Amino acid sequence: MLFASAACLAHAQSAYPAKPITMYVGFAAGSATDIVARVVGQKLSERLGQPVVVQSLTGAASTLATAAVARASPDGYTLMTVSGALAIGPAVYSNLKFDVEKDLTPIGLVGSLPTVLLVNESLGVNSFSAFVEQARKRPGQLNYGSSGNGGSTHLSAELLSHTLGIKMTHVPYRGNAPAASALMAGEVQVLMDTVMLASQSVKTNRVRALAVTGKTRSPVLPDVPTFAEVGLPNFDASIFFGIMGPAKLAPDIVEKLNRELNEVLKDPGVKSTLVSGGGLQLSGGTPEQMGQLVHTEVAKWKRVSQQAGIKAE
Repeated sequence: MLFASAACLAHAQSAYPAKPITMYVGFAAGSATDIVARVVGQKLSERLGQPVVVQSLTGAASTLATAAVARASPDGYTLMTVSGALAIGPAVYSNLKFDVEKDLTPIGLVGSLPTVLLVNESLGVNSFSAFVEQARKRPGQLNYGSSGNGGSTHLSAELLSHTLGIKMTHVPYRGNAPAASALMAGEVQVLMDTVMLASQSVKTNRVRALAVTGKTRSPVLPDVPTFAEVGLPNFDASIFFGIMGPAKLAPDIVEKLNRELNEVLKDPGVKSTLVSGGGLQLSGGTPEQMGQLVHTEVAKWKRVSQQAGIKAE
């Protein structure tokens, strides 16, 4: 009887997944996180033989979706495509009902999306050094936009300000798109945005890209130097993307999902869409590597929020 039960359990585990998987996203359709979730989810579905259904649960910089996944049953049927916002939440929200390092299980990294320093053409600067010179001459007079108080674009700009020893004035908007529109209209002079979204602004010729994060130049903005090239080799505000599940997810399920995710990232179609088209730098790797990255990012953004006095409601 004991052997029969063990055999049944082994069969049940090897049969995973036996039904559709829900993949939560904490941001609206069309966001970078949503795009990553749908591209990766489609290929995971093909490899796993079950639908991966992307479900948006927006609000509070993805913390609502994260809370829902943290409360879910650890059976492998509730997952989440997370972004760098996962590590920012603990830095700016004081009343979170979950701990990102204790209540979630890392499955694997998808990659990182570089961010780029953008300025309105009316600022009259053609290089990173010229921007720094003007910002230092006019403390507090340059306005920078963001997707909202406590969001990644807000903290990225504050990290840059602290690194350079400059002071700019924050103007929050309700999302990346309104912030980008404000930059193009000249309502703000500066914006830190992802290369996936920034490339569209640059094409208008009303916005100039001055420097991009990442180890190499972005294929989306090949003429834009990296921060290392302009003298800031340790500056990194790139946004990571990965897959996570609830805490206590069975190791065999984690191993299977991680293996399939790494195979998905080799797919030419995925590379074409996310790398060539979106500027993502694919990484993959082990669950342990993702866990370490989350730990490092949480610590980094806590430092930035404390230095800048940033708190979100």
